[in-house]
Amino acid sequence: MVLYFTGTGNSRFVAQNIADIIGDKAVSISGFITKEEKPVFIANEVYVFVAPCYVSSTAKAMVDFIMRSDFPKGIRAYFVITSASYMGASAETNKRLCLKKGFEYMGTAEVYMPQNYIVYFDMKSEEENRSIVNDAIPVIKRFAGLIKDNKPFLPNKCHFGEYLATNLACRLFYPLFMKTGKFKATEKCISCRKCLDLCPLNNISFNDGKPVWGNKCTHCMACINLCPVSAIEYGKNTAGKTRYKGPLS
Repeated sequence: MVLYFTGTGNSRFVAQNIADIIGDKAVSISGFITKEEKPVFIANEVYVFVAPCYVSSTAKAMVDFIMRSDFPKGIRAYFVITSASYMGASAETNKRLCLKKGFEYMGTAEVYMPQNYIVYFDMKSEEENRSIVNDAIPVIKRFAGLIKDNKPFLPNKCHFGEYLATNLACRLFYPLFMKTGKFKATEKCISCRKCLDLCPLNNISFNDGKPVWGNKCTHCMACINLCPVSAIEYGKNTAGKTRYKGPLS
């Protein structure tokens, strides 16, 4: 099974391509996180976990999901991390996660995908993003081939100091910076409720026809980037910026 966490679609794109190649199915963990679905996992199976890199490590939503879930011990676990530049200490995070859960760690692979964190970065043009996605396709195929052949990914080197620094950064960044107070819907909002449906953590509700953000946000950027009328802003950070509409190949 290929399990993925996604906001704007990068990890979903990678997961679905891997699933097609290895003859398996890609499943979003969002329904499991929000308790809409109850996961059933099978012993002696291969599981592929696909998630973005947040704060130089595997997205906390995926890590927390794995820690809370009742996976059988001994499953073979592959990790594929999507990032715009560098996956940081993700491999070390995943390796330690496998030790805690009793998984057979098959390695961590990195796939470069378009940047979507509009709060701090400018988004590239559609043409540039399409080029990035096209470049990623043969990389995805190569990793999928290793999974299909039950071969491990090549090991990734991560200094212990980098892991410790990343761990500390995550502990600080998530509670201090991944807040929702600056999210707002402007007068352009047409009350289509797409942001409600897009939120992977079920963190958005509606009040008087406008979205309201709760306190479970992980800054996946789905709501702000994929709003059909670009009606959502994050304070002044996103004003006038191009939105990332997801992977186009």
